[in-house]
Amino acid sequence: NSASMTPFCYNCLQSLMRKLAMEERATMNHLTTSVKKSPYLSVETKGNVELLVFAYQIVYTRAFDAVDGDLRLVPMGDYFNHGTQTEVEMVYDEDGNFFCQTSYDVPAGTPLRMSYGDPTNPSHLFARYGFLDESSPAVFCKLFPPHINKDMLELGYAQNRMLFGKDGSISEEVWDILLYRYLSSTKVGDRRKLMKAHRDGDYETKLALQEQYYEKTSVLLLDHIDTFCSQLDRLTEKGQERDFNEHPRLPLILKHNEIVRQTFMTVRQQLVG
Repeated sequence: NSASMTPFCYNCLQSLMRKLAMEERATMNHLTTSVKKSPYLSVETKGNVELLVFAYQIVYTRAFDAVDGDLRLVPMGDYFNHGTQTEVEMVYDEDGNFFCQTSYDVPAGTPLRMSYGDPTNPSHLFARYGFLDESSPAVFCKLFPPHINKDMLELGYAQNRMLFGKDGSISEEVWDILLYRYLSSTKVGDRRKLMKAHRDGDYETKLALQEQYYEKTSVLLLDHIDTFCSQLDRLTEKGQERDFNEHPRLPLILKHNEIVRQTFMTVRQQLVG
């Protein structure tokens, strides 16, 4: 997974992906450091960093996250691939036994897939498992306000809700956060009006506010898209200049960047008409 990227690879990742990748690297480093304290392994084994990294990757990328925060290895169960559209669901009984069953009447010859995580977050799947889910229908819009308050969380600021669809769609939460940020930068009192309408479920008032300030929020969104895509282009250009043999994860990183960029540009085309 992303813990095996070279230091240069991290410099070719956009901010969210870089953060996730560095967290994976920290987890792996913590494990390899802890293993060296084990009294059950030989000095030779504890000193073999390549072997420790291999063991970490084999276990971590095949394990399931358990409800109690632990990891579980399930022989045969770990054969199921990830899918945005899934055919099977897994459960554990009280004794910890793993059961998997189809979630509908699956036709013969159909692949059996389960979910490894939120399908709208391909960056997480890339960082955690090392593969790129090209079937993901959307990506996080990459809006990172300098401060996220309770109102913004209430409006839906979350990576799995602030979405750009590959079809050019923009989630309601993106517009709500943009409107909230714009109103927060002005002296008009419509921010309170927005929050009251949201809390009361007054969709008509929210829609009226969105329409009233659309000229402002759409400019903010276009500027964000253009700025982010320019940053992504620089990262991609940097990666294309290096030897893929020395940095074997680069092709997948560049593919990830391209998928995100294509989604952003599709959204941009919808905005400008």
